[in-house]
Order: sequence, then structure tokens, then C-alpha cells
Amino acid sequence: MDRDWRLQATGNLSEDWNNPWDGQVIPKGSRLTVVTVAKLNSKKQITIPVPNGSAILLSASQKSHSRAKELRAKSKIDSSIKKEVEFLTEGDAFDFLEDTIQSIILALAAIEAFANEVIPDNFEYAHFRKSKIILETANKQQIERYISLEEKLDQVLPEVLGVKSLKNHRSWSEFKKLKKLRDRIIHMKTQDRKSSGPENDTLWHQLLILSMPHKTAFDVIRYFTSKMDSPPQWVEYASL
Repeated sequence: MDRDWRLQATGNLSEDWNNPWDGQVIPKGSRLTVVTVAKLNSKKQITIPVPNGSAILLSASQKSHSRAKELRAKSKIDSSIKKEVEFLTEGDAFDFLEDTIQSIILALAAIEAFANEVIPDNFEYAHFRKSKIILETANKQQIERYISLEEKLDQVLPEVLGVKSLKNHRSWSEFKKLKKLRDRIIHMKTQDRKSSGPENDTLWHQLLILSMPHKTAFDVIRYFTSKMDSPPQWVEYASL
């Protein structure tokens, strides 16, 4: 069976392993896939392979982007020679906005998932918080919860991997644009919801500028994985 690139991990046993759940002995060299088991109801449960968080979020972001791109093509938004264009229906217009919003949010979530996954369980991050005098130390759980994504990419991951800050790479500016747009979506203000002319910059205007959020997120991730001795398997086989 072909392995889906979104899979979290597979590996071969280095020695015979006794499965504690059913007592079955799995011979050395067997290929194992990480799975999770969930209850569907009192009489049924389901087993599914565990996906990599970043991979599945990036895949979903790409699919949302592709749907949005198809809607633009269907209405000839980019190919028409007319100076004023519009979607064929209100439904197409709103579906385009929905898919674009999903693509942006999912792409940022993929970066966050990657950043949190890379941080070792025993890692401690010394940083100044609310003061330039008092130095605080945060463990992995505290970093995941309280340290901003920008700081993770600028300070934490470079320290973990021994590389330069993402600020030194071309993907930083694109990441910042994507993050700003994601924040405008999540914290939507009244100003961003109103009707306006082309001279005003609203959230709707920004969503209509076609971009590729999943590509931006993948570029950020690859900046760090390219410096790893053993990068995640999914990165090599990603279909993006």
C-alpha cells in the first residue's frame, strides 16, 4: 500500500516486539505505523493512522486555495479584459471568501504546529518577559502556550536547531503578511466588514488578492527542515 505523505511516521522494528494490547509478537524488521483509536459510540471504535499536524493542515490549506482559484477561473475574474469584473453568483463570491479564509488560517496553524513539534521535551528557553531586567525560563509547555509564533521563529527554533533567525530569510516578510491577514480574520473589526470603494483597504479587499498561503507556510517550514540532520519524512514527500 502506498503511504500517504501526511502520515506522521513509520518505522521498522529493530528487534522483536511484544504487543502489550493483544500479546502478539511482532517480528524484527516489521513496518509499524502510529495509529490512534477513538470511540464512535458505546459499541464501536475506529482506528486511524496519525497524521503529522503540519502536513494535514498544509494539505487542507492547499485544497481550500485550489477551490478558491477554481471559482475565480469560473467567473473569469483574472482572464477577462473588462475593467470591472464580478463573480457569477453571490454564492460563488462567498464560497471564494470562505475558501480563502480557510486557506490562510490553516496555513498559519501549520506553521504553529511545526514550531511546537520541533521544540524538544526537555528544552528550556531563557527570555525577558515584561521587563528587560528580569530573565525568565520557560519549558516546552510554557513556550507552546505563551511565546508568540514570531518569537518562536525568530529566537526559539534557531536556538533549538543552531541556525539563523527566520528574519534573515526571504520567507519572513511573506510570513508576516500572512500572519497579519490571519489576525485580521480572527479579530475582525467593524472597519473590515463594511462596504467601501476601491480606495479603502478592507479585509475583503485583501482576501481578493490571490496568494498561496500553503506555499508561504511550507517555505517557512522548509527553511528550518533544510538545516536538520533528519528532517520529518512528510516534508520530503509533500504534494504541495
